[in-house]
Amino acid sequence: MSTFPQPFISTCSHWQATNKGPSSLYLINKDTPLPKEADIVIVGGGMMGCALAYFLTRPGGEGEGKKVVLLEAKDIASGATGRNGGHVGPATYKSFHGLQAPLPTGAGVSRDEAARIIQAERDNLEIISEIIEKEGIAETVDFWRGHLCETHSVKDKLQKRKEMYEDWLSARRDLGLKGNGDTSFIADADEAIKVSRHQGIASCHLRPAGSVHSHKLCTALATLALASTTSDFSIHSWTPISSFSQTPSSSSFLSEKFKPKTWTIKTSKGEIVAGRLVLATNAHTKNFFPESEAIQSHIRPRLAQCALITPPPSYSGAQSLKHTYNMTGGYYLVQSRLSGGIILGGGWDDLVRDGRAKDEERETVNDSQVGEEWTKLLADYCKTNFVNWGEEGYGEGLTRVWTGILTSVKDYLPLVGEVPSSPGLFVSAGFEGHGMSRIFSCARALSQTLQTGSWDDSLLPRSFEITAERLERVQEAERKAEREGLEEVMISAVGEDGEERIRVYAKKKLDGSVGVVGGAEKGEKGETMGRASKSMLGKKEEEKGGWGCLIC
Repeated sequence: MSTFPQPFISTCSHWQATNKGPSSLYLINKDTPLPKEADIVIVGGGMMGCALAYFLTRPGGEGEGKKVVLLEAKDIASGATGRNGGHVGPATYKSFHGLQAPLPTGAGVSRDEAARIIQAERDNLEIISEIIEKEGIAETVDFWRGHLCETHSVKDKLQKRKEMYEDWLSARRDLGLKGNGDTSFIADADEAIKVSRHQGIASCHLRPAGSVHSHKLCTALATLALASTTSDFSIHSWTPISSFSQTPSSSSFLSEKFKPKTWTIKTSKGEIVAGRLVLATNAHTKNFFPESEAIQSHIRPRLAQCALITPPPSYSGAQSLKHTYNMTGGYYLVQSRLSGGIILGGGWDDLVRDGRAKDEERETVNDSQVGEEWTKLLADYCKTNFVNWGEEGYGEGLTRVWTGILTSVKDYLPLVGEVPSSPGLFVSAGFEGHGMSRIFSCARALSQTLQTGSWDDSLLPRSFEITAERLERVQEAERKAEREGLEEVMISAVGEDGEERIRVYAKKKLDGSVGVVGGAEKGEKGETMGRASKSMLGKKEEEKGGWGCLIC
C-alpha cells in the first residue's frame, strides 16, 4: 500500500541525478495554494501524466480554453518514469504469440488484436519521434533511434522462433501492413555474435527501437504544457491526494457539460473540484479503489533495479554499442549517445533461480534500497557477457544503482479510459514494465477520448479499454483456475530463448514444489522446469506437458 508522504527516501537514479538543474521542475509550486476548481485534474506527474498534459494543451486539444491541473505526490518524474531503462523497445513476434494465450496466463486476445497491440507499440515509437522532432528537443533529451538487438541462447529453438516470426509477419499483412516492419533475424551464431558483440548466443533478432533520457523527456513535456498559450495549465508537486468523491456541482466555473456532477479531490493542500479526474498513477492506482472493485487488484506493484555502467575504452567512442538490447534472462540495456553511459536492468530471474531472492519480495512500493546480490549481478554482466570488454579502471564499471516500481497486470494490458459506473473518472495505468513503448499511444488516445467522449480504435487497441466485461473476464478466469486447484506461481522454464522466470497457474505438490499442469521435468539445479515449445505460447500442451504463460 502506498503512503504519502512516504516514510523513506527513494534512491536517486542516473536520469534524476543528471537533471537537477534549474529547468528540471523540482519542487514546482510545492507551497503554492491550489486553485479551487479545474476542468480536468490529472493525478500523477510521470510520463503518462505529462504526456497527457502535453496532448491536452496543444492548440485544438481538449484543454484549449480550459483549466488543467496536474497533481504530483512527489516531484515530476520521481517514480518509475525517472527510474526506468530509458528504452523505447516495441515488441514483435514473441509478445504477439504470448498475448493470444488464454486468461489468466495470457491476455486472451485474438490473433488480429494481438497484431494491433504490437503495432500500437510501433506507433508509440513514431509518436515519440514526431514530438521530439517537432519540438526540437532531440539533443536536450538524448534521443536516439535505431534497432534493438534481441539475443537468443538456445540453438535448437531457432526454427521455432523463425516460425513464430513468420506468423507475426503474416498477421501484419492481414492488417494491411506491408513488409517486415524493418525487422530481421540473424540465424548464424558467429554473425549474431559479431553484430551483437554478445558472447555465447545462437542467434539474434533486430527490430526498430529508441532510447531517451526519460527524466529530461518527461520534464520537457511538462514544460511545453506549462508554456501553452491555449490552456491554463499548472503543476503542483508534493501534493498527494488522499481521496476523491463525486458530488453534485454548484460550480459556476466548469464547462456546462460537466456541471451535473463533479469530483471533489482531497489533497495535502486542501480540496480542488474538477469536472473530470484522470489517474495516471500506475503502481499506486490500487490505492484509490476499494477491495470490492475489480480494478483494485488488477494492477500490482513490482520492484525493479537498474545500474549505470561506465564502459572502458573498448566500448566507448567509435566502439560504443550500435544497438539497444533485450538479452536472455530478462536483461536489457541502452547506451546513451551523449554520455556513453550504459543503463542496465533485469537479472531478477537469475537471482530467484539461484535461491538468492524470492518472487514475493518484488511486490512492494519501497524504492529506497537496492539489493546487494542484484547489484553484484548487474556489476558483472557486461564484463562477463560482452566480447573483449576489457579491464575496468577506477570510476568505470558499476557507477550507480537504483530501484523503481513498475507494475504487474493481470491480463498484461494497460487499463485506459473511463472507469465503469464512475462517469468523469478516467485511468491510464498498468504498463507491465513496458511503459516507454505504450504510454504515448495511450496518452494520445485518451486525450482524444476526453475530447470526443468515444473510443477511437484507430488510435489504440480496443483491448486496452477499461470495461466491466474485461475486468469480469479476468476474475472469472481466476475463479476457474481456483476451482481446478491452481494458483499463481513463478517457475523457471526453458523457453524459446533459454531459461526464464515465468508467471503460470499451476498446482503445488504436498512437498511445496510446483507441479506444472500436464507434467514437468527437473532442471540441472533441481528446480521445477516447465517444458518448452507450445507451452511457452500460453497453450496447455497435453503430450509434452507444461502450462502456458506470456513471455514478453
